[in-house]
Amino acid sequence: MARRRSSRFFSISAIACIVGLARGREDGAPRPALAGRALFARQAISDVESPEIEAAIAAVQSGVMSLREAARKFDVPRTTLQRRVQRRTSEASGSASSETVKEEVVVPVTDANTHSDTSSDDTVESTESTTVGNQDPATVTGHKRSASHLETISQGPRKVINCKIRMLCTAAGSALDELSNKMIREGKCIYKLGLGQSPFPVPQCIVDELRANSHQRDYLPVAGLPELCDDIAAWGTDRLHIDYSRDDVLVGPGTKELLFVLQTVYYGDLLLPNPSCTSYAPQAAIAGRNMMWLPTHAEDHFVLRPEVLEAHCAKDPDAPRILILNSPSNPTGCAYQADELEALAKVARKYRILVVSDEIYSELHHSGTHLSLSKYYPEGTIVSGGMSKWCGAGGWRMGFWLFPPSMGWLRSSMLVMASETYTSVASPIQHAARRAFVLDCVELASYKRKCQKTLQLIGGWFAYQLQKMDVEVQVPEAGFYLFPCFRRHRKALAVRGVLTDEQLCAHLLQDTGVAILPGSAFGRAPEELFARLAFVDFKGDLALYLIESMQDDPSLEAIEGFIQSVCPNLDIAMRKLTAWMALARPSAAPATASTPSVGF
Repeated sequence: MARRRSSRFFSISAIACIVGLARGREDGAPRPALAGRALFARQAISDVESPEIEAAIAAVQSGVMSLREAARKFDVPRTTLQRRVQRRTSEASGSASSETVKEEVVVPVTDANTHSDTSSDDTVESTESTTVGNQDPATVTGHKRSASHLETISQGPRKVINCKIRMLCTAAGSALDELSNKMIREGKCIYKLGLGQSPFPVPQCIVDELRANSHQRDYLPVAGLPELCDDIAAWGTDRLHIDYSRDDVLVGPGTKELLFVLQTVYYGDLLLPNPSCTSYAPQAAIAGRNMMWLPTHAEDHFVLRPEVLEAHCAKDPDAPRILILNSPSNPTGCAYQADELEALAKVARKYRILVVSDEIYSELHHSGTHLSLSKYYPEGTIVSGGMSKWCGAGGWRMGFWLFPPSMGWLRSSMLVMASETYTSVASPIQHAARRAFVLDCVELASYKRKCQKTLQLIGGWFAYQLQKMDVEVQVPEAGFYLFPCFRRHRKALAVRGVLTDEQLCAHLLQDTGVAILPGSAFGRAPEELFARLAFVDFKGDLALYLIESMQDDPSLEAIEGFIQSVCPNLDIAMRKLTAWMALARPSAAPATASTPSVGF
């Protein structure tokens, strides 16, 4: 009777959740598809064997479909399907397994690193099959274990790692990092143009605030220090022209953590313009979310076209989705214009898409004029920002999100998970961060303008050097990245054994010591031969001092002098890259480039 009553209660709860979801769809955009509620309802229904589950199991076991494909086609939860497939597989192999145990003494526990590199989140995760139960650890089925084997199996827990994490260890770029570190240990000089860490010092006024608040030791509210939330809300109201309050702010240990919390809480597919920042897609894989790339093109400055977004959403108009729009962009350095944002906003509003507008580089727009999607789609856009890029405080780990006032339901759900994970950002950091959001601060305004001017000059010079090599590249509009394409040299590079972007980066690193990241790490196809260069290896404090003496329209000679004084490593790296590319440049097509115009 107790079991029947519990089952009945479980079904009623599931139905209540479904009704709640249906009612939630009536309230504005985007759709309030919270992961816990939706997953609970679907799991409750799927506990009863259904024709859909049976068909999905058959499709996976026959090899016709992967787990993900079967889950989507037959509309069943992927985790439930995975458990069912594991159960059926173990039941089918039960007799064979018992015979094997009788014949063999023991199967050693293998290291997780020996698992196949082809495993993915679509692959059924194998469970430990060599358990002994409550038997004497010295014997199994009457056979004695050797002393050496007993010593081996007693060395800590079994080495079993989530297959989604193992996948990330083989991602593009990790092999290059290992090679780069190996060359450094061998005493070779490496010019790192891969890591995008701001070279500028943290403004002194903010450093002083951190020193003055080093005694702060108390836990702070999960949402953030209330006074800091007030400051961020006032800053957002001033910059974005939207009325924010402290109740619309969420402070976290960097924007990456906040994005991961969102993908855990919100039950929707992730849409990424290609290319995108390296951490977006791996987070989706870890969180078990479906991720789709949306194509962009260099001739469009890598801007997501509204017709591309429309074509994707039209296939399933009611599906909840998250779109991450990074402008200014990492890795391209490009920024969206007003008409482009307005066109995207119309499509996002039509399909009630939840948009995360990653504006971490907004204060480093070279012209000083940043545009946000929130202006055109305020009810569905979360603005993401922080102190790591414009403030040079990447190691402080202080990020924030600004929610539309109507999206309190999502912020509240994220607070629940935040409370159970990181709890709050360090107290001294939050107290010091208040100084970064003071409006009309002359010192900070001067600091930002000098940073923008420096990056504009160096970025323009970098693009000019690449164009002289006959390499396709967009002149950066913001931030400190370029995203060149080497496809014009495809034939000459192929002769040298370079067919993919990762091979390009590996050969360049081995031959010259110049380290860059392959475009495939950001979503591009390896054969497109894209790569990302970060022009941050320079003396930030010296740059802020010397940039004041530069004219608004400096000559090429003045720019070269600035580069050699402030950026000696970048200068050497570009000379090495130029010499290396000269071997790949067709002799019949000499490279030309116009003199860089920094346009201060």
